[in-house]
Amino acid sequence: MKRINEFFDNLFKVIPGYIFGLLTFVVGFSGFIIALLLSPEYVMWKKSISLLGHHPGGIFSRMGLIISNTFAIPFLIYLGRALKDENVSEKVRKIAVGMGIFISVNAILTGAVSGGVLSDLHGLFALLSWMGATVVCLIFGHLMLKSSKYSKSAACFSFIIAGIFGSFLIPFFITNFCNALPDICGLFGEKVYTIMPVYEWVIVFSILFWYLCNSIYILRKEIYE
Repeated sequence: MKRINEFFDNLFKVIPGYIFGLLTFVVGFSGFIIALLLSPEYVMWKKSISLLGHHPGGIFSRMGLIISNTFAIPFLIYLGRALKDENVSEKVRKIAVGMGIFISVNAILTGAVSGGVLSDLHGLFALLSWMGATVVCLIFGHLMLKSSKYSKSAACFSFIIAGIFGSFLIPFFITNFCNALPDICGLFGEKVYTIMPVYEWVIVFSILFWYLCNSIYILRKEIYE
């Protein structure tokens, strides 16, 4: 652990932590936009994001997901360090960083594992990243409320993103439950699914903007670890 801390100490001396957050947004956003432009047959309000990965531009969405979430790991570590404050629980702060790394790794695996016999693993990693993002944004929002370095608006923004992810899980579980038991609620599940593709895009872009806004906030307020 000491060597890991020393590695990030040296890294942040060379590259400011907020840069990784900006890269997370730029790479992730660009990857999806390029994938959409190269896949005109893909209809984003009718098909899930996972299906985009099987279209001509899919490699860009998958690589964007992998590379952006690789950049997200050092940013989340830096964000956690920037939240050190006498009013902030050290234990909760470490949990937030640990959970942040957990969702980033799962998002990386979501992009790396796609289609075929691995489709179930792809879905599992995606679900874990969505559930984890809900918790992470809630915890970071709580820490921002406690920290004297952050405004209430910054904390509220994290709570809003957490709410978006949390609310997405409701139709997600409904559609999967109805898919497993079509005789009970198959038709209802199909109707609920119609909102899922758009909802997926909302959560993807909302978390990317969370990274962007927090990076800009750290830069503007000159918040250092």
